[in-house]
Amino acid sequence: MVFLSGLLMQAATVNAFVSGYEWTDYQATQTHTEDGKWTTSSEWTDAMTPPNLVSGFHWRGSWTQPGDILQHFIVEAFTDNTNDTGDIVRVCYDCAANGGTAPQTDDVMVELVGNRLSGLSVYKGNGTGWAKYTGWTATDANAAASISSSPLSSTPHLIVEILVDKTTTADVSQAGYVPWIYVSAYDASNNAAGVKSWPPAPSSSATVPNSWGQESGTLDNIPEGFAIGTVAVLSSIAIVVGFFLRKRQKTENRSSKMGGLVYPR
Repeated sequence: MVFLSGLLMQAATVNAFVSGYEWTDYQATQTHTEDGKWTTSSEWTDAMTPPNLVSGFHWRGSWTQPGDILQHFIVEAFTDNTNDTGDIVRVCYDCAANGGTAPQTDDVMVELVGNRLSGLSVYKGNGTGWAKYTGWTATDANAAASISSSPLSSTPHLIVEILVDKTTTADVSQAGYVPWIYVSAYDASNNAAGVKSWPPAPSSSATVPNSWGQESGTLDNIPEGFAIGTVAVLSSIAIVVGFFLRKRQKTENRSSKMGGLVYPR
């Protein structure tokens, strides 16, 4: 289980995530359908906007538990209005939050190339880089993409939705449900723009876990006021700790099963 002390210890590790890139993963209140667009105007209002996003790039996510813990993501590239076979969207997890200068065996990357389901792949680290993992099925990872408008931009642009099973594909319980995370999008039609990512390139990349941000899982639903357009609400580890401290004080009389900030098992 994840307690406040565990969160503080995570911030003090030698292999550290990038300060200022902390994101809270709230339990979903909306229905999420992986169809490559906002299915409804409220579909992603249950998810926190990460702090310090670069211009032209957006992502957010929330989780559900119909059985396994399922992580839902939406990634938007506002300046990409072309459907190129060379487009690449990636979500990387350091499932043990142990960092490193290269992907380790506990690291997972879900990659969509060319905005097509046939381009969906899962990779696992091998200590020196990424190796394609073939032991996954359609229930472990899924993705869809479209060129559509959204509540964030009326101009049609690339939108990708990704599902990752956190019980099978990316078991973040190894990190006490406080894994490190990296999300990126590359527009093949605009190579000069480079990779748009969180944390931002070029200092961060999919191949260096030490350059990733931190995700903190919680049983809570997103608080009021964290809706579309809200950014940098929890932009430092101090604020995150303070938020969980207040929540813990309110819930300290609950049973031990609910006392930690943890996804249910």
